[in-house]
Amino acid sequence: MKRPAQIAFLVAAMTGAAAITAAFVPSATATRSIGVEAGDIAFIDVFTLVDRALMEDGAQQARTSFSEESNQQLTRLDQQMQTLQGQLQTLQPNDPNAGQLYQQYQQLQQQIQVVSQRVNQEYQGLIAEQIAAAYTDIYAAANELADAKGYSFVFATRADGELVQTDTITGITQEILARPLVTPPTGVDLTEQVRVKLGYPEESAAVYDGGAAVEPQEPLDAQEPAGEQDQAESDASEPTNDDG
Repeated sequence: MKRPAQIAFLVAAMTGAAAITAAFVPSATATRSIGVEAGDIAFIDVFTLVDRALMEDGAQQARTSFSEESNQQLTRLDQQMQTLQGQLQTLQPNDPNAGQLYQQYQQLQQQIQVVSQRVNQEYQGLIAEQIAAAYTDIYAAANELADAKGYSFVFATRADGELVQTDTITGITQEILARPLVTPPTGVDLTEQVRVKLGYPEESAAVYDGGAAVEPQEPLDAQEPAGEQDQAESDASEPTNDDG
């Protein structure tokens, strides 16, 4: 077959295929671009729901128990620190035990810092576990509601443009990324329905900030013994020249 004949054959085949497609595809679908019909899209404020989940009695009690146990441990270390401070304050300048007591003081101070850091890390881990569990529940509830109501897409977003956390760069960046530039209509907001479905509490007096750490105990800021203690350490570590 010569080239002009091949081209004519291809044109005829493409024309026939287009005619067959038009015969079987509804005109409304054929003339529009890929997309979804109005009403097929909904949204959920996942941040608000996670806050509500963290304010549940069980979640709050878990954090409270953790904080109480951690504070008890730090309190015991603080009491040991106070005891050593009292001993150091009563030492005489030439007391041979001054160096050893001061070394114990420094070691205990380091131990308190290590324990405090570990406590804060474990506390953040507890919060992360609670957030992950809450999101799993929210995800399942959102899919059930979307399936029942016929939604094709459900976005995690916030409908309002009011920024909440504005005191840090990270916080305000998260607030901005959590919102669309065009506010979605309230009619497709499934947030309250998911909240009711999961039994989360309603508006609380203060929305959980998502990461408050356990407050450190006083020993973290304890000052090194001054005056007589410094002199006692110096006298205990340096030889004395009695013939001076």
